[in-house]
Amino acid sequence: MNMKKALKLLDDGTIEVLQGMDNNELRDLIVQAEQSILDTKEELEKNPKYQELKENLKALRSGFTEVKNRQQAKILFSLVRLGEIGVPVNDEQDVS
Repeated sequence: MNMKKALKLLDDGTIEVLQGMDNNELRDLIVQAEQSILDTKEELEKNPKYQELKENLKALRSGFTEVKNRQQAKILFSLVRLGEIGVPVNDEQDVS
């Protein structure tokens, strides 16, 4: 995350409080915030509905990825073949 994005997420009151903190308070806040993220992620991972959705998304993505990779391989092969038979091809073409 960059600072511009962070500033959009924080209200003026929070920014004012953070600006007033000393070195130790800021370090403690960082540790607390990191722990909050880890705790939230752990809770989410334990949620059966989340796990089900995660698996469904994984299955959907794998199908898309397989199709995308195969089609990109066809495009790349065709571009190389066009070059071999003398048809000008843009060498900077990226199929990713």
